Parts: sequence; C-alpha cells; structure tokens
Amino acid sequence: GLGNVLAGKHPAGTIYLRLSGADEILRKASEEAEGPPEDIQDMEGTPADETAEGDAAESSQAAKDLLVKRLDESVSRALEEVTSSVIAASSDDCPVDEKTNAVAKEIEAAEEAVTPTWIDNHSLIDSDGKARCSFHFCRKLFKDRKFLEKHLVKKHSEHLRAEQAKCHDAHMMKYWDAEEERPVPPLLIDCGTRFGLVPSAVHGSDRPMADDPEPQLWAKEEERREKIEEEQRKQRERRAAAAGDDGMNGGMGAGMKRPRDFVDPDEMVDEKVELS
Repeated sequence: GLGNVLAGKHPAGTIYLRLSGADEILRKASEEAEGPPEDIQDMEGTPADETAEGDAAESSQAAKDLLVKRLDESVSRALEEVTSSVIAASSDDCPVDEKTNAVAKEIEAAEEAVTPTWIDNHSLIDSDGKARCSFHFCRKLFKDRKFLEKHLVKKHSEHLRAEQAKCHDAHMMKYWDAEEERPVPPLLIDCGTRFGLVPSAVHGSDRPMADDPEPQLWAKEEERREKIEEEQRKQRERRAAAAGDDGMNGGMGAGMKRPRDFVDPDEMVDEKVELS
C-alpha cells in the first residue's frame, strides 16, 4: 500500500534513495575528475600530473559504483521484505484469514472442475476420430482431442475464464447480502410530474430496499405552502390595520395626497354674483 511505499518497504519506495545525496556525490566526483587547471602544464605541453587524472577517474568511478551499490542494496532489502510478507500471508501456516482461505480453496476446486466440462461442451468429435472446435467463429479441425484441448485453452481462454467466474457468484451474493452499506448508485424513483425523478439510497442487508422520497417531498411542499399563506395573512393584517387608521383620520391616511378635483367645504368662500 501507500504506507509501505512511503516507509521504504516496497520497491517503488526505494527510488528516492537513488536521489538522496546523489547530486552531492556526483558533483564531488565531477570536480575530482576535472583534475588541475589546463594552464598548469610542464615544458613539453603535457599535463603536470597524469597520475592525478587517473586517480580522479578512479575516484569518480568508485563514487558512481558506490551510488549504484547503495541503490541495489536498498532495492534488494525492500524486495526481500515484500517477498517474505507475501509468502507468510499466502502460506497455510499463516493465512490471511482462515475463513477467506477456506472459501478461496473451495472456489479454486470449483474452477478446476469446470474446465473439463467446458472443454467437453465445446468439442465436436467426428466419426474418424478428428476433433473440431464448436465455436461458430472458429470451427477448426484437429487430428485428435488432445490438440483441440490445447487450442481451446490457448485461443479461447477468455470464454473459459468467463465460465470459471460463475463459480464466484454464489459467494459474492452471500457476502453481498450480509453487507449493510452497499456501494451501489441510488435508484431514481418517479415522484410524479410535480417532482420528477428523485434519487433514493439503497440500504438493508437481507432485503435491500430504497425509501420512497415522495411523502417527504410533499411534506416539505406543504410546509412551504403554509409559510407562504402565513406571510400573506400577515400582509393582509397589516393592510387592514393601515385601512383602519385611514378611517380614523377621515378616510385620509397619513401621507396620502388629495385628488386634484377635491374641494374642502371649509375652504369655500361665499361669492356674490350680480344678476343682470
């Protein structure tokens, strides 16, 4: 798992060991391999110390060999730990789980028993002893049954594996029925034209089922409708209270403007009109 990789107990986790300190080692090896500067030469134009270059090359090679050796040791150690753990887990003396180990052996025995039956069902033996493949897309003819068996196992192995996989169905359904939380997608339940298709989770072990979400949806819808009605009732009460205040003020609410053709009797002035 990821923990083994990060802990260095898996081969993939030893890759970082190749990089740990590698830059520093290679840099030192490169500096030693360069040797003395080019301007330090003897009178004949040859390097001042040829033995120094040889020693530097040997040290560089030694540094690289040390790095490779360090990586090889880390990978080997991780492989030994992984291999030993796998062998211990798969051995009969220390099984992963006794119940699981027994079921695995039962399935393996069932798969081995299925193979000859599957071969018989896909073999056609002619009167002259020749054997023919019964797959409609193949129909190859062989000298005897022995060659046909090799052909079926080699060329049509995917069909054999599909037949062997049926041996797992009973055990898979048994453990599936025992699960409380099942990793299945929710069912889409038709809740009518008002709500449409609504997802519902599957639960239960013996009898898996999905709850009908429509009653809850209608309850929420009723609650929403009651809130709307309550808000409307409060608005009507506020309007009625405002209308009552207008009646007490002579039908003229505060802040209301008089119509343009309104005439107040108190403001009327007597006018004398002369008749001719």
